Amino acid sequence: MKYKRLSFLMGIVILIILSGGCKMKELASNSIAELDYFYSNPSDVDNIGDPYVLKANDGFYYMFCTSADNGYFCWKSADLIHWTDKKMAYKRAKNSWAMTCFWAPEVIESDGVYYMYYTAKNKEGSLRIGVAISSAPDGPYEEALDKPLFDFGYAAIDAHVFIDGDGKKYLYYSRDCSENLQNKIQVSEIYGVSLNDNMLSVDGEPVLLTTPSQVWETGSKSPVWNEGPEMIKHNGIYYLTYSGNCFSSRAYSVGYATSDAPLGTFTKYSANPILTAGSYPEISGSGHHSFTTSPDGKELFMVYHTHTDPNVGGGNRQVNIDRIVFTETGELHVNGPTLSYQPAPSNNSLTNVAVNADITYGKKSVPLLKDNIFTIHKKDKDYDWIADLNDNHPVKVKITFPKEQTISSILVYRGVTDGADFSYYKVEMEDRYFLPDCPLSEEKIQRAAITAFEPISVKELALTFFPKENTSKIALSEIMILGYE
Repeated sequence: MKYKRLSFLMGIVILIILSGGCKMKELASNSIAELDYFYSNPSDVDNIGDPYVLKANDGFYYMFCTSADNGYFCWKSADLIHWTDKKMAYKRAKNSWAMTCFWAPEVIESDGVYYMYYTAKNKEGSLRIGVAISSAPDGPYEEALDKPLFDFGYAAIDAHVFIDGDGKKYLYYSRDCSENLQNKIQVSEIYGVSLNDNMLSVDGEPVLLTTPSQVWETGSKSPVWNEGPEMIKHNGIYYLTYSGNCFSSRAYSVGYATSDAPLGTFTKYSANPILTAGSYPEISGSGHHSFTTSPDGKELFMVYHTHTDPNVGGGNRQVNIDRIVFTETGELHVNGPTLSYQPAPSNNSLTNVAVNADITYGKKSVPLLKDNIFTIHKKDKDYDWIADLNDNHPVKVKITFPKEQTISSILVYRGVTDGADFSYYKVEMEDRYFLPDCPLSEEKIQRAAITAFEPISVKELALTFFPKENTSKIALSEIMILGYE
């Protein structure tokens, strides 16, 4: 991904070592931008749309996007961050039923065969879903049929295949608004249907799962959209995630609905959308996503696009990845959209060891600071931890590990509560080590104040937060400490 030059917020950190009567020693670190265990959105893959990432059996990631007039390009990555080896994975055959508008490819493996489901217009100019197959994840893919996968008499786009734990297969798609007029309103809706074991035909009639109904997805009046469906299952609950609004607009966002069965009935989450630009002018059109895991399989990520130029919008989009978390109450939370630095996807090396620590303020434990959720929008302020200031005194948080722990970076995420930002924080380690002040950026989009240093082993440290002028509270969202388990 693009590595940006850091301001004073991310500058070189000097670790001062105080040890008995010895002279002070200095340990200099690299800047965050030079460390391979950090990344920032967006990626350098742009002029695309609708990114889908397959984590293949060979250990590599393959990304397919809306990306060519006559097919689809594929990119390859080992870490979800750096994408190379761009190649044409599928190219329209001369005799293909598919003519134009090659959109939203997705690839899934079954019994050693890779199936690409994609959208295209037929000779009549109506959108349909096709399927191509390959023996390799990056292709080349060839048409599996001489016709669309199905034809229910209307335009269909954005196919997604989900294989349940019992082996049953399901296909989700959007009935496109171009051929769906309801009460003089063009409507895109999400349907689901059983997919046969051969992966090349559907079984039965499709079921309507969602239609635009919430305020955030009906603002355009006509057309209105539910599209780009994805399915993820957690603790026996089916989460149908989808995009709403027009892909070219700033308001393009992601929401979800839940059910106890793969084909419904689905109930929309009341706090939708879960991924949206919101009030940040630096971001536009965060949507049409897919899910994947970190290289070590321990973290979940949402891969999505945003507009390359937020002031223009439209079809030129770029790839982003952000972490997702399921809360204790079953809510699906996206730590995004972000532009600030954050830890690279975990790969059995550095990890967030703060989740195993005891974080306290005074004598009280503060679990909100290690719940893996950092807030982006004000509607998520319930995930902020807020400390009242006494006589403008700073706030000190203590972090204690179960045993001595080697650490190398500290990330503190600001909260979203109005008027509760800290100015900077100090770090003390067991009364032996300390770090220079780490300031919080004045840019609201920069969610974290980050300090990195040469690895050092400690059992306990304290973070002291100093308020801004005329501030009566300090709100923090998350503390992450990168270390070696």
